[in-house]
Amino acid sequence: MSIVFIINNKNNRLSKALLALEQYFRQSDKGKVEFLVTEKKEHAIQLARQATETGCKYLIAVGGDGTLHEVINGVMQSDMPATKHPAIGLLPCGSANDFARTVGVSGSIDELLQLIQSGAVRKIDLGQIRLKQTGETRCFINIAGIGLGAEVVQSLEHSSGLLGPGFNYFKHIIRGFLRYRKKEVHCTGSSWEWKGGLLQMAIANGRYFGNAICIAPDANISDGQFQVAVFGDLSIWDYLKNLGKLKKGVKISHPQVSYYNIREVLLHSKDPCSIEADGEFVGQLPATIRVLPGAISFLMPADRR
Repeated sequence: MSIVFIINNKNNRLSKALLALEQYFRQSDKGKVEFLVTEKKEHAIQLARQATETGCKYLIAVGGDGTLHEVINGVMQSDMPATKHPAIGLLPCGSANDFARTVGVSGSIDELLQLIQSGAVRKIDLGQIRLKQTGETRCFINIAGIGLGAEVVQSLEHSSGLLGPGFNYFKHIIRGFLRYRKKEVHCTGSSWEWKGGLLQMAIANGRYFGNAICIAPDANISDGQFQVAVFGDLSIWDYLKNLGKLKKGVKISHPQVSYYNIREVLLHSKDPCSIEADGEFVGQLPATIRVLPGAISFLMPADRR
């Protein structure tokens, strides 16, 4: 068995977790284990691609949604055929850990090893974004956001977050509302169309984003489609009034809120309109986003959807 851990140790924040991992595996017989620590943004993509091409069996992201996003893209960019890709695992140590909520994994090393030992691997879907202007392709595992969320992500990249992730997300969302000008966006799928002023759109494989906001309660990571949540011309009051429902995973009943199930969507905008994926800035519309059914194997409890 070959296990590779890719660790986002930005600002040395995971030094204790890294020490615990190394001590755990030195004292156990788990086969070949390697620890790779990222040194810069997108370094995990390179490390994951190399680990995949050298033939590891399990590839574990240690960090948050952004680290997992880079690991997934490294695997998908590798030259190895899909049949030889490693199973992906997650030891969530990030600021939000939203995908971990969907798949039911914790920061416990013991629980992670139980998943490995029991072979708790499941095929799940990915999303794929293709940017028309640059031709770049990016995969995502959780949620792609268009509109306000993408601008909040860019703002968070320059934030210290000293008061904790919950307050930090909330602060930047409110600040985003006050500064954001709704974009005119046109979306088309095989059986639906939406056009109008857009506050936020979530194209969801997982259910949570923005630090535990259940934006897509019906999303299923292995059903071959996305749940799309569209928030059109909403005010800051509408948002605050419904925030409690969003946290609980209750669909919002409002004339400017709609939900769809799709496999592919084309997105256009006359205004500059940004896209983020898994909390990472991706680029600008126009773009095509489609589902890749059963694209990866993931370590997770069997009872999750």
